[in-house]
Amino acid sequence: MKALDDEKLKVIGVYGPGGVGKTTLLEEVEKKLRKEGRPFHMIAKAKVSQTSDLKKIQDDIAYAFSLNLKDEPSEEGRRDLLFRKIQSDPTKNVLIILDDLWDKLDLKAVGIPLGDESRGCKLLLSSRFKDVLEQKMRADRTFRLEGLNDGEAFRLFEKTVGNKLQDEEELKPIADEVVKKLAGLPLLIISVASTLKYSNVSAWRNALIKIDESNIGTIVKLSYDHLKSEDAKSLFLLCGLIGGTIRVEILLVLGMGLGLFEGFKKTMLGARDRLSTTLDELRSACLLLNGGDDEENVTIHDLYSEVVISTPFRGQNSLIMNNNSWLEEKLEKCWAICLTDVGSDRLVELMRHGFPDLKILMLSQPKDGRGRPAHRHVGDCCRLDFTIMKELRVLYLRSMHIPTLPSTIKILENLRSLYLHRCNVEDVAILGKLKALQILSFAGSEISKLPKEIGELTSLRSLNLSECYMLRIIEPGALKGLINLEELYMKGSFDRWMGKDEISLEPCNARLAELKNLTKLTALEISIRDPTTLLEAGDLPFGNLIRFWFKIGHFAHWTEYKGLRTMRLNLEGCGSILSKEWVQRTLHKTQYLYLEGLRESMENAQALCSAHELCTQGFPQLKRLVIRNSPSIEYIASSSGGIPLIAFPSLESLFLFDLINLEKICHGPVAPECLSKLKAVTISSCNRLKYLWRLPHTQRFVQLEKIELWGCESMRAIVVDDARADIVGDDIVELPNLRRLKLSYLRRMTSFCIGAGIALEGAPIQVSLPSLEELNINSMGSFKRIWHDELPKGSFCILATLSLIYIALSYSTSSLPQS
Repeated sequence: MKALDDEKLKVIGVYGPGGVGKTTLLEEVEKKLRKEGRPFHMIAKAKVSQTSDLKKIQDDIAYAFSLNLKDEPSEEGRRDLLFRKIQSDPTKNVLIILDDLWDKLDLKAVGIPLGDESRGCKLLLSSRFKDVLEQKMRADRTFRLEGLNDGEAFRLFEKTVGNKLQDEEELKPIADEVVKKLAGLPLLIISVASTLKYSNVSAWRNALIKIDESNIGTIVKLSYDHLKSEDAKSLFLLCGLIGGTIRVEILLVLGMGLGLFEGFKKTMLGARDRLSTTLDELRSACLLLNGGDDEENVTIHDLYSEVVISTPFRGQNSLIMNNNSWLEEKLEKCWAICLTDVGSDRLVELMRHGFPDLKILMLSQPKDGRGRPAHRHVGDCCRLDFTIMKELRVLYLRSMHIPTLPSTIKILENLRSLYLHRCNVEDVAILGKLKALQILSFAGSEISKLPKEIGELTSLRSLNLSECYMLRIIEPGALKGLINLEELYMKGSFDRWMGKDEISLEPCNARLAELKNLTKLTALEISIRDPTTLLEAGDLPFGNLIRFWFKIGHFAHWTEYKGLRTMRLNLEGCGSILSKEWVQRTLHKTQYLYLEGLRESMENAQALCSAHELCTQGFPQLKRLVIRNSPSIEYIASSSGGIPLIAFPSLESLFLFDLINLEKICHGPVAPECLSKLKAVTISSCNRLKYLWRLPHTQRFVQLEKIELWGCESMRAIVVDDARADIVGDDIVELPNLRRLKLSYLRRMTSFCIGAGIALEGAPIQVSLPSLEELNINSMGSFKRIWHDELPKGSFCILATLSLIYIALSYSTSSLPQS
């Protein structure tokens, strides 16, 4: 209703799955508008539907205007008559409601004014598909209509069945289960409730098994048939096969294995991008639930999953099966099977069918609290027999104990994706026989050795060893043969690369130099325990990385930021690594840098340096910077010669710890965009730092939301004015978005902002912090004033502000601050 009141919004849309109540909502909006008599003088509506009839749409709209178009034979004449009628009175506001759009409707052909010609005319549209509203109908604002929550859905069901639930108590728990299966869709809830209203208890129980499948299937099938791409249809079936919340990475493995994303799979990045846009298509069609900001998972409603399993979307002989559809007589015809918590007996029973047409096999066994095999003593994987599964494209095993892979796995000449997730894996040398394999993942598995035979997989494009924390050995040759590898993931895994002169009593490990053969890498996550091995390896082919995560050296402290291109460096005695070409090209694209142990600059071991100099391009994409225990750092950004420095234009968070030589954040002239995106500053134990920035620089920190300072022995103030000899009365330090201010153990700090020089050192400058919510001041020995006691209107006042929600003051001296 607010959107309809907004004069700037001309086209407003509502979208949601079939049966969710879009039409009902539009009817309620119309009733409310007519009752209130505003803001529209005239309301017209038409149902568009999947097979739109232009003539009928025109007649429905014309009816609201008492306009007869039946005597006008030509399309142009009908269009022009309607157009003129809608525009006939520019002082009157008109609302046209168009319900159930399945594709773009040519408004000009209908006779509905567009753009500047629309004047007081607005459109209210509904569709199952978000892209129809936003991309094809150019809606200014859209609303997603979700299904009813459990409580609302149950009340609607209860209202529809009348007194049935009060009269028969035993029906209530059944009703609760029935309602949960209906996806919150009012259409289905009313339909099922109406059917059960006069039914006995046995009929209610049957409803749990078979809920009006014709209605559900029709709703889902219509949306499925409307999908434009075969990739989207295949992905929807895969989501229905697995059900619930599904990791996007699994869908990539399945999709690549089935040969989806044709035209986009020349690179893994292209396939990932295609997967992302295809999932957006499914969300737009409301066939997947809206996951908010979750980019790693997608969710399909159980109702839709059941429909996928029970409905032969691609012909009677094209079947998929999961735990909910175990039909013995149809097993052999399946092309996809997904079974969880499979015991030994069921696995033996399953293997008797052979599955000559099977393309996807997904199996998991019961798991413990950590998601690992619950019964390690049972090698159930040995009961797998792939002899007849020659068409298998994807094999996914989870939480299984695999002492030895079955010898029949080498028969799978067409296998493209193999995913061993959180399995207990021992001997995997036989996998070197799978020459067609493109994706191999041991993510989260307990595997101790990657054998040299893996190097024979020359078609492999993605290798995932993430969280394989027991991986101690990568045999020489296991990686250098993977010449087509585009992605290598080893986060939380192997880091014991052999040094050039290292002699190991244990079996030898691979050297970093093996990675020189991986010239197609665009994604890399790798840990390197000893930085000196990088110096020995020469220039590695990492300059073209698009996604990366590096951990080089040892760390006692660490904070992870998902999704950011990360460099985590502890370069004790190895600062020269930063001058390598591939490192510089990577730093240019880094979004999160954690730097520790830098004790010399890149060129001169005796010289101090500015942090921005570590990247020759000034870190253009860096969002988070953490520097700890690095005596080489004297400034964060510095320039000389009068030329303003351009560095850190994207930086949002700055964390500085134990920098014993840090004197200033900014030194010399810096460009306006330098540090202009900064939102959070945390500094601890930087004992030469006297202030954060000068007064003229304050305006660049308007986005700052948090300042935390702790234990900086020389800190006098947060802001200093050293530009002039005296302080003018209207000088104000304004940080309009600062919400959190925490000052602790700054024993020499006297005020938030002071003037420089002997005469002015204690003279405070007025401070405005209008958004401050938390103020924490602790053990501040010399602190006399937080800010000036004569504040202008609009400045922060501790008693007047309503936004301050937390304050903690603790002093080591007996006297409180003067103001």
